[in-house]
Order: sequence, then structure tokens, then C-alpha cells
Amino acid sequence: MAPSVITWPAPAGEIPSPDYAVEANGVPLFVHQARVRAEILQNDGLWTHRADCTGERASFVIFDMTGPATLRIRPARPFTRATVLPERAGLSPRIADGCIELDLDRPRKLTVLPDGDDRAALHLFAGEPEKDAPQPGDPNVVYLGPGVHETHGLQMKSGQTLYLAGGAVLKASPPPGDRGTYSDKWKVTFFNGAVFSLKGVEDVCIRGRGIVDASLVPHPGFNMLRIDGAKRVRIEGVTLRDSANWNFVIGQSQDVEVEDVRIVSGRLNSDGINSVNSRRVRIRNCFVRNHDDSIVVKTTAPGAAAEDILVEDCTVWSDWGYSLGVTYETRAPVRRVAFRGCNLIYTRHWCLGLHLSDSATVEDITFADIHVSDLAAARGDAGARAALTADPKLMRFVVTQDCWGHDAERGRIRNVSVDGVTVHGDALPGSEMEGVDAAHDVRGVTVRNVRLAGRPAVTDAAGLGLRQNAFVHDLRIEAR
Repeated sequence: MAPSVITWPAPAGEIPSPDYAVEANGVPLFVHQARVRAEILQNDGLWTHRADCTGERASFVIFDMTGPATLRIRPARPFTRATVLPERAGLSPRIADGCIELDLDRPRKLTVLPDGDDRAALHLFAGEPEKDAPQPGDPNVVYLGPGVHETHGLQMKSGQTLYLAGGAVLKASPPPGDRGTYSDKWKVTFFNGAVFSLKGVEDVCIRGRGIVDASLVPHPGFNMLRIDGAKRVRIEGVTLRDSANWNFVIGQSQDVEVEDVRIVSGRLNSDGINSVNSRRVRIRNCFVRNHDDSIVVKTTAPGAAAEDILVEDCTVWSDWGYSLGVTYETRAPVRRVAFRGCNLIYTRHWCLGLHLSDSATVEDITFADIHVSDLAAARGDAGARAALTADPKLMRFVVTQDCWGHDAERGRIRNVSVDGVTVHGDALPGSEMEGVDAAHDVRGVTVRNVRLAGRPAVTDAAGLGLRQNAFVHDLRIEAR
């Protein structure tokens, strides 16, 4: 009989998490660890981290399922109950003999919090079995099998597939002798490059069940994946850990598919997936935990619109910044962007955002069927999250000016639909909408079916906890 759980041994040197032991259908799963919420050094320019900075630790497991599975999770510390996120999954754990037992009917992206504590979380990455996995020896395949691999950056070619097998860990570091470039403006040293560079290529795929690790790259350093001027790219199944800068950049590209990518990063500026000046992008079934904007759209360059972008069925844990939206650099139009069926299981600052720092018009944006976990766990204690003390917000749609913008003129927000947002908890987080003047305003926003779980939808600005200024027009708040 074929096994119902597929797992892979970790390579030598991969240190297991001390926080959990996990089995699935009696099969032991290797529990990986990742640094999150790294301690912040508040620099005069760009905030950064010391090389030996402390932080919290998260754990994660990677496995595939061919049938139902029962997980048995043994935390290392005492506990009395467990929270399983997202709430939408509807899973109720059992507590027995110091273990958390959980029945999975299908592959899911889940997070387990003993006693509901958001420190030392366990992330569960259960995937569908791979289909038609590449084989070693194929001339168009770069095959990285189980074990530890090292790189200073890989340049992909058109027609290539890079396969990172289960049990493989690819460790990135700057090239020997690279001392980076110091920025007088930001008062930090930047290390440019990418672990995977897809520049000007076509028909490229990166896939597998392995891990890409950038813990040896100083902050702010390499991107994990940088797609630049490419066509027909697919990224699937890999896990990105401890990025030193933006994890995943889709720049001035088209026809890009991102499926089942898993991200766990804890350093500043580690944006999850940024679609930048790109067209026809699909991001589905991903897990993103990071320390800056999680899955967002930008236009850093003028003249190249971002349009026809879909983010669907993703789960986000955002330790900083915006969870979903169009944020900051907006120098070219952004059109027809949809975020659907996503779960925001932790948000430190803003759940849904349209934040325009430049001159473009952002229009035809949809947020639909979004579930937001109880944000009361966001603590203002010592450490990384104490650096900014603002309470989490549900929506922030603003035209503004800040250090990330380049254009002298401000932008405009047009035709936004927020339809179906469920917040789990005792109170809705507040929201805010602001334009800057009559010509650079927020216009045509419909907010429909926003509610606390189990309660009627709100129907006015007071119920939404909305703060707005005089440059917000044609706003509707309604229940259907």
C-alpha cells in the first residue's frame, strides 16, 4: 500500500527545532526552524539588524499527503490548549498525553499556537504530491538533490527547469570579496544580487520541496527570487527561509504563475511576493510569513503599468507592514488587481492596503472573501514589534507622501471593492481612508459584507471604525 504521507530526511547540518516533535500517521517529520521577528537596530537611515541579532524562533514541517492524515504534535513546553489557524479551516485539535492531535482531510497551510501564544509558532506545510517531477540527467534541468548546496547566485536560462528536491537545502552567500555598496542616504551597506536571477528569460520553472536559505547574506542583501523582464515563468513548491531583503520580485514580466510557495523570513524589508510593473500574474495557495509587506503590487518604474494580477487562496502572517494590497512605489498605473479567498492569520500593522507614494492612478482593485484572525494577540512588548506602536488596522487606503516615493505629484485611488471580510475576535480593527486634495483623492470605494464572525455586517462608517478626510468621495458601506 502506498504511504499516505511523503516526507524527506533533512541534510546533515540542518538543526532541528527544539520546540516541537511532529508525526503524521505515525511517520516522524523533521521539524525545521527559522528566525523570525529579528531584533531591530534603529539606524539613522534604514533600520537594520546586527549580524548576531537575536529574535524569536518559528518552526515548520514540510510533507505531502496522498490521503487523510492525523498529526501528533508534542510541544517542548507545557500547555493546556491549542489554537489552529486559519479559523476558516474549521479544525478542532484534541489534547492528550501532552500532545496536540489534528486530523487533516486534505493538504493545507496551517499554524498551531500552543495556548494561543504567537511566539514559537509551528507552521504546517502539507502539499499535494508532486506530478511529473524532473529527473537528473535531463539537459534542460538543473537538479539539486537531497543534501546541502551552496551558491553565490544562479542565473537561469530560457527553457530551463531548476528542481530543488525534498531534503535539499540551498544556502546562499555573497561572492567572496563582495563588501557591498554603502549608501549615504540610507546609512547602510547594500549587497546586490539574487539567489535565483531570471533576467530576460522565457519558459522557466523553479520547483521542488527543498529549502532556499539566505541566513548567510547580510541585511539588506540578496533577493531570493528576482524575475526581471521575463515571460512564462512558473515557481512552485519551494520554501524560502530568512531572506535578507525582498523575498520574491516579479519585475516588468508577464505570464507568471506562483503556486504553493512557502516563505518564512524575519528580517526587515523581507517583502514576501512583490509584483512590480508586471502583467498577468497569478499567485495561488502560498504561505507567506515575513517582516514587511507580504503580497503586494508596486510600480517602481514609470511607464510600465501593472495589471491583471490575481492573488488567491493564500495564507499570510505579516510581522510588519501591509498584508495585501498596492503599496508605496506607484509610479505607473495599477489596474485590475484581485485578492480573493485569502487568510490573514497575523497582521502587525495593516491588513488591506492601498498606499500611494507616487503619481499613478490605482483602479479596479478587489478584496473578496478575506478572513482575518483575531489581532488581539499583537503585543506591544519589548523587541521588534515595539518599534512601531500603532494598533493594527483592517483597511488603510491613502494617497500620501513618504520616503519611498520619487514623483513630485501625488496619485489617485479609483473603483475599489471590498466584498466579504470576516474578522475573528471581539472587535473590528479600525480603518482609514485619505486623499491629499481634490485632484488626488480616493473615489468610488464600496465596502460590503464586513463583519465580525457570527455577527451582522456593518453598514456605516461608525460601525467600521473608519477615519476619513474630505478627499474621500463616493464611499458606500453596505450589507447584502
